[in-house]
Amino acid sequence: MMMEKSSFLGLVSSSRSALSRWRKSPHYQLSAVSFLSMFDAVFAVVTTLLVSNLPEMLDGMNSRGELLVPILSYELAGLSMLLYWFKLRRLILMARNLLFAQIVFGVLSLLTIVVMPKLAALVIRYGSGDGSLFHWDLSQQVNVSFLAALFLFDGLALLFALSLRHHAHLSPGSARELAIAIECQTLGFAVLMVMALMELLLIWFNSQFIWLVPLVLVAEEILVARRFSH
Repeated sequence: MMMEKSSFLGLVSSSRSALSRWRKSPHYQLSAVSFLSMFDAVFAVVTTLLVSNLPEMLDGMNSRGELLVPILSYELAGLSMLLYWFKLRRLILMARNLLFAQIVFGVLSLLTIVVMPKLAALVIRYGSGDGSLFHWDLSQQVNVSFLAALFLFDGLALLFALSLRHHAHLSPGSARELAIAIECQTLGFAVLMVMALMELLLIWFNSQFIWLVPLVLVAEEILVARRFSH
């Protein structure tokens, strides 16, 4: 019995050691510059696709309202995408060389961001209903889907930042900036969580969050800038 337990513990220890060496292997590392070329290209395409969701036909009777509201909404959605791009790009530049964990979080964030234009279009078109946690309708479904994508991307950005705390390639001067970024991102994530709870529980709070998300991200960046300046 003791021999079997000892053999099992030895197997676990060797597996962990092999996994650690595998993750730190140069084969699973990527320079920040190499990753940023794909990163910037994906965000450029996502931002461009936002415009493709504007109305293509108007009835002529209320064309101003049918066109003005979508334009403002997509401008705010585009601002959110640019702020997310800037926030994650700053972390990638801090890392300088991406290890296995950063590559995984970075790729997952790109896979998440590509669905944002279509989800934003669905929220603008169908999200103004009266759905709630106890009354699921079409508006509730599209709103929850959009918020889930926001949470996933924001959470991946936060995990990316947390993975850099003991990063071997992090420059000495970036340690303080990273701590500030993690603190501000955590506050922003908490605000988004409150908004998600409001969307789930309150009937009157449905599509309003698409107007508030850019304000949360702008406030987060202002807080980061002020902390950096001190």
